[in-house]
This record gives sequence, structure tokens and C-alpha cells, in this order.
Amino acid sequence: MSAAPEDAPPARDVPAAKPEASAGGARRMGVGAQLYSGLIGAIVLTLSASLVAYFSFREILGQQSRLAEYSVPNLIDSVEVARQSAVVVNGAVRLIAAASRAEHDAVAEELDRDRQILNEIIGKLQSRSAFSAQAQRIQDRLAELGVELERIRESAARRLVIAGILAGLAEELAETNRRIERILTTAVDDQGFYLAEGLRRLEDQPDPVERRASASELAFYRDLVGVNHQASLGVLLLDEAMALSDRRLLEPLQERFHSAVENFRRSYAGLSSRSSNAALGKDLETLAQIGESAEGIIPLRREALRRLERERDALAAGREYSEKLLAEVNKLVEDINQEALEVSEASRAAVRTGIAWLILLNVLSVAGAALIGWLFVGRHLVRRLVKLAKAMRSMAGGDLEVPVEVRGNDEVSDMANALEVFRRHALEVQRLNLVEKLAQELDAKNSSLEQALKDLKRAQEQIVAEEKLSSLGQLTAGVAHEIKNPLNFISNFSDVSAELIDEIGEVLEEAKEGKLDLTEEIADILPDLRTNLKKVKEHSQRADGIVRSMLEHSRATPGEWRPEDVNALLKRYVDLAYHSLRAKDAGFNLKLSEDLDPNMGQIEVIPQDLGRVFLNLATNACQALDEKRRQSGPDYMPELALTSRRLQERAEFRVRDNGPGIPEDLRRKVFEPFVTTKPTGEGTGLGLSLVADILTRHGGSIQLDTKEGEFTEMRILLPLERPPDAAR
Repeated sequence: MSAAPEDAPPARDVPAAKPEASAGGARRMGVGAQLYSGLIGAIVLTLSASLVAYFSFREILGQQSRLAEYSVPNLIDSVEVARQSAVVVNGAVRLIAAASRAEHDAVAEELDRDRQILNEIIGKLQSRSAFSAQAQRIQDRLAELGVELERIRESAARRLVIAGILAGLAEELAETNRRIERILTTAVDDQGFYLAEGLRRLEDQPDPVERRASASELAFYRDLVGVNHQASLGVLLLDEAMALSDRRLLEPLQERFHSAVENFRRSYAGLSSRSSNAALGKDLETLAQIGESAEGIIPLRREALRRLERERDALAAGREYSEKLLAEVNKLVEDINQEALEVSEASRAAVRTGIAWLILLNVLSVAGAALIGWLFVGRHLVRRLVKLAKAMRSMAGGDLEVPVEVRGNDEVSDMANALEVFRRHALEVQRLNLVEKLAQELDAKNSSLEQALKDLKRAQEQIVAEEKLSSLGQLTAGVAHEIKNPLNFISNFSDVSAELIDEIGEVLEEAKEGKLDLTEEIADILPDLRTNLKKVKEHSQRADGIVRSMLEHSRATPGEWRPEDVNALLKRYVDLAYHSLRAKDAGFNLKLSEDLDPNMGQIEVIPQDLGRVFLNLATNACQALDEKRRQSGPDYMPELALTSRRLQERAEFRVRDNGPGIPEDLRRKVFEPFVTTKPTGEGTGLGLSLVADILTRHGGSIQLDTKEGEFTEMRILLPLERPPDAAR
């Protein structure tokens, strides 16, 4: 209470220091500077509108330039690619249809030029990175088409060469045929005249009939006619071969021609025995060579037809590649057209954006001017001067309670600060009293806050204690049931032992009277007495262990770290939880299965805390099973499975039940404080939160696996060694 007057002088220095700080220490802006700032702001808005217009027009020009220098040339080139591709494909047809080598060479040269032009156009498109992939695909299709065109070109060239050779062979065939016909016609006519008239020459005497009609003369005439017929047949077959368009018909025609050649060769061999005509034999062999030699009519015609078939196949493949090429080109045209549309749309968008920004900036400029006139001049400057004048009138009337509240950092605020200094000096004494009063209120507030903090800590401790008492209450019936069994055993064995002691007394009485042998009788009774006393000790130790576990569970102070058989600890607390629920509801029962690792051994833990973890999990599981049992009916059998495993660095415990599971919306929050699946009033929601805290202190963790309506499994992981940061 005495500190307030000592603190008062520094408080009195504040009003006097404020104007000096405003004037010298802080950056200030006068009224004139503020007016100029408003004007500069309006100029900045105008310049901003000009800059927006400039950049908008620049963007529009850029989009138009892109359209003119990039998109339109792309579109033109793509259309030219489509047109030129059709020209190249038509060139293949013209190659096949060429009637002469000169025409073929002219078409091939023109086709090369068209392909070169097409490659150049594709190269232009490929140089533009936006369409390089499409151009590459077109070039690939063009390369495939080029392979077929080269096949057609090469085959057509050879076919035209063959056509030239065949034309020469046709002329040679006609000349040879004329010579053969001239020779054979004369010979056949002469022999026929001789057979009819018996004359070789007109001036000769006719031969008798028996001579001119002899077998040799008739055979000679028949051979002449046979040679003439077979030679004519060969010529006709070769003419037919020249006119054939189906290569499959050449094979039987060649066989017929070969048969005709063999026939006129045999007939000619018969003629040579009567008269030898070297010219006829040479012409006949020439006829055979014209038809059957490697460069003869039939082989060349076969090659020509085969090449024509290949050209047609190549043309069909070329048309297929052409269709793919045209498809790629059409896609490219669509892409380029789409790009041109996008560029045009971007240009229009830039125009719209520029117009919108200009309108916005113009509106802002007008609004800024209005705000400068209304807000700054009217409200900021004039209003502050009016408030300052009102405060001065109030002070002149003796009202010192109203502060001078004129904000700012200019000349008006300087006047207001000076006036406030005068007002505060006038209220200095009142302020000292107010400071003292405030100090008293502050002390009272501090006291109330300290009391509230203590109450909060007490409430927190009470909540934890209530949770412990709640679990103790749940365990009471189970512990009573557990202790009742060993106590019953102790009582029974005590009664039996008392009877044995009485029997020993009787034996001693009888021994005194000399009726019995003391040694034998006592030796028979003592083993039973020792057995009973051993049972009494065992069951008393069991009861002591139950009580000790209960005390450890209820102990408020932190427990000590010590090695503990965690398997036994788990079983003990699961039994406690089960018997606790059985004491409340005798109809509850469950099937308990255990798969505990026999090599688990002892682990250094705080048994009191870890037992609370096992008890909480087992209690939750039993309550969930009992709830599902009540809802499911007699067909449902509650099951609880306990599993433990000693891993390489950790121990794992699993508590699994076939209860109702945990709803989806609570799974992520079950380890948070005050979260519970139980009805209101049946749980605090702190159990699993305390479990998680205890396991964290042990350096372990807990994981939840559940499926609503089927099961819930809690998986606990504990380190095999005490954490380094655990208290010793």
C-alpha cells in the first residue's frame, strides 16, 4: 500500500514528456504535408491508370504479334502440309501409271521435290517448340510413306525397263514368226502339191501315186504341218502372255508353251532327216529363247506382273500411311487452330482486363478524390479542430474529467497534447489517489487469481483422485471375491489344524496312561498338520498379494521402478476386472484365452502404474462385452484374448475382445481426456488418457485396432529396459 505514492512521481512526468516525443522523437506529418500527400495519391492513381493502359495495350500487341508471327504461319504451314501430303500420295499413283521411263523419271523428280517441300514445311513446324512432337509424328509417318514410295519408284522403274525389253521382244517375235510362217507355208504348200500332183517342179515328170503317197512323204508332210501348228501355237501363247494381267495364269501358259516348243523341236527333228533348213531351225530356237530364256517374254512378264502386284501392295500400304499422316496433319491443324483461337481469346481477355482495370482505377481516382475531400479534410482535419475547440471550452468551464482525445501526429495533435498536459497537471492529485486505489484493486485481483489457481489444481487432483476412486470402487467387489476364497481356505484349514492339535492332546493323554505309543501316533498326525499350515500360509500369502496389489493401485504417491513379472501382473489385474464385473452382475461370464510368452520374464516397470493400465483396459473390455451381451441375447459368447510377446527390443501385449467396437467418430479421440463411449454418468473419460500418459512415462505406446460391431484390440508396446530419462 505504501508503494503507490513512491511510484507517483514517474507517472507525473509522462504528460510533460509526450509532446516532446511527438515533436522530436517520432516521425510526424504536418497538415500541409498531408494535403500534398493526398494530391500525390491522386496523381499516383492517374499514373497507375496510365500504366495499366500501357501494359494492357502492350499485352494486346504481344498477343496480336504472336497471332501474326506464330499462330497464323503455323496454321498456314499445317494446311500446306495437308495439301502437300495429298500431292505426295497422288505421286505414288502417277509413278505406277507412268507409261514410259521418261514419264516415270519426270514423276519421280517431281515427287522428290514435293517430298522435299513437305519436309521443309515440317521442319518449320518442328522448329516451333509448341508443335515439335506433332511435327515429329508427321515426319515419322512421312518416313513410313517414303519407304513405300521408294519401293514403288524402284519397282516401277524396273517394270518400265521390262516393258521396253518386252516391246523389243514383241517386235522380234513378230519378225521371227513372219520368217517361220514364210518358210513353213512354202514348204507345206510344196509338199501338198507334190502329194496331190506328184511334181516337185512344173517341168518335172509326175511321180507315180505309190511313190508320192508313200509313208515317208506323208510323215514329212505331217511333220511340216506339226512344226507349223506348234510354232503358231507358241507365238499365240507368247502373245497371250503379253496380254495377261493375272500372274497366276502364266504358270499353265508357260507349261503349254514349253510343250509346244518340245513338240515343234521333235517335229523339226523329223524334218531334218529329209531336208535340213538351218534358217528354220535357227528361227525355231529363237522362238523358244524369246519365250523361255531368263530374259524371255514369260519370265519378264512374270516379273513385271509380280512387281505390279508389289507396287499395288505398296500403294495400299502407302495409302494407309497416308491416312495416318493425314490424321496427324488434321490433328495438328486442329491444335494450331485451337492455339490461334486461344491467342485470339487471350487478346480479347487482355482487352477486357485492361478496360476493367481502367474503369476500376478511374472509379478509385474519383473515390479517392471524394475521400480526400470528405474523410481527410472534413472528418480528419475539421473534425479534430472542432473536438479540440470543444475540449478547450469544457476546460474553461471547469470540467477536467474529459480527456483531450485528438489523435494524429501533426500541428493539431501538438495543440491537443499541450492542452492534455495542462489538464493532467490539474488532475495530478486526483491521479495519485486513483493510482493508490488501482494498486489496491490489483492486489485484490492477484489474490483472487492465486486462489483460482489453487482451486484449479485442487480440482485437477480431485478429478484424478475420483478416477482412482472410481476404479477402486469397481474393483472392491472383485477384490472381496478374490480375498474371500483364500480366507475360506485359511478358515477351513485352521479348523482342521485345531482338530489335529486336539487329537495330539488326546494322544498325549493316552500316552500318559500308557495306552498308546506316542511316537507312532504323533508321527501320523504331524504331516497332516504341516500340510494344513502350509496351505494356510499359501492362501494367506495369496490374500496378502491381493491386498498389496490393491494398495499399490490406490497409492497416490508415485511408485518405484522394479523388475516385475508382467505376465503375472496382466493376469492378476484381468482377474480383478472380471470378478469386479461378476460381483455387480452374476449373469456375466466370458471365455478367456491366454497366449502369454513363457520367455517374457521380468521387466523393470512401475507395477502400480502398469497395473492401472492393465486394469483399465481389462475393465473397459469387460464392460463392452457385458453391454454387447445384454443387447445380443443368449447366442452371443463374450470372449477376451490376452497375448504377450517378447520382441527384440520391446515387449508387446494385446488385449482383444469381441465386443461392439468403437465408432468411427471416436477412434481418433479415445486417448484424449474426457472422451468416453459410455453413457453420461458412467465414466469420466480419463481412463485411456491416463493409460496413454503412463505408457509414455514408461517409454512405450498404445495402439488401437477396432471394427465397429466386431472387435476391439489394444496393443501395448513397452521397452525392455527403463527409459534413460526415468526418475531413479
